[in-house]
Amino acid sequence: MRKVVLAGIVGLAALGIWLVGAQVYAVDESNCLQCHGKPGLKKKTPDGEIDLYVKVESLNTAAHRFIDCTTCHTTNPHKVETPLTKLSLAQKCGSCHQYEYKQHLQSIHGEQLAQGNTEVATCVDCHSPERDPHGVMRVLEYKAPAYKKNIAGTCARCHGDEQLMKSYGILEKVYESYMRSFHGKALQLGTYELAQLDAATCTNCHGVHDIKRASDPASLVAGMDNLAKTCDQCHVGGGSGLASGFLGHREASPDRIPVAHYTEVFLTILTTSVVGLGVLVMGTATIRYAANRWRE
Repeated sequence: MRKVVLAGIVGLAALGIWLVGAQVYAVDESNCLQCHGKPGLKKKTPDGEIDLYVKVESLNTAAHRFIDCTTCHTTNPHKVETPLTKLSLAQKCGSCHQYEYKQHLQSIHGEQLAQGNTEVATCVDCHSPERDPHGVMRVLEYKAPAYKKNIAGTCARCHGDEQLMKSYGILEKVYESYMRSFHGKALQLGTYELAQLDAATCTNCHGVHDIKRASDPASLVAGMDNLAKTCDQCHVGGGSGLASGFLGHREASPDRIPVAHYTEVFLTILTTSVVGLGVLVMGTATIRYAANRWRE
């Protein structure tokens, strides 16, 4: 009996190893990749050339690899004149992901997209490493742009672009300020993955598909009441007392939370003085030691 159980365990282990190492290929019932899998495939339009090449490597690891091309492109894709835009892509994603799309429409990104602004983030910007609709990854995959530890870097694709943010009147360096914060350090320096997943990142404070402008009354960070409720999701009982000391993406200054500003100045001076004094003592001791050795 024990031999049978042992053989079964070994067999399951071997099967698991084979499945992990086996190559998985995307569903292509209509043989679309016979043409679209060739690099350099393009189509001329009145507005210019459109790249029709589909990167097979990305498609084979995509979240939708088991869904045939015709699900999104119809059974007669060559006869459908659909403009390939950010808006049309978001609408296509919304045909299945209806709840998420509805939330996106009500977000600052969705509102701007509906007005014709193509700079804002849509589905592929946040869910595909290469912003390729054929390379969308599952949220729980370790390298996915929307995986918890990668979210800040994904948001920084746009919010870390100084020129782009300046055009919208956003002067704060949100990514740098987040990474300097306690939350950013906890995410970056977590010794194990669960510690990283437990740290607050952009979506914890601003929402996911329903992100609002920070000044919007419905925003999770607008006003002390909303901010206190948002902080309370992790810091239970913190209330407005905790939220009032939150710096956000701004630096402390004599006018904004002066206690934090002057404490930082004091600690900077203290640290510099201690290090400077240590260097001076070590330098003096080294010179004295060298002089004594020379006399001997």
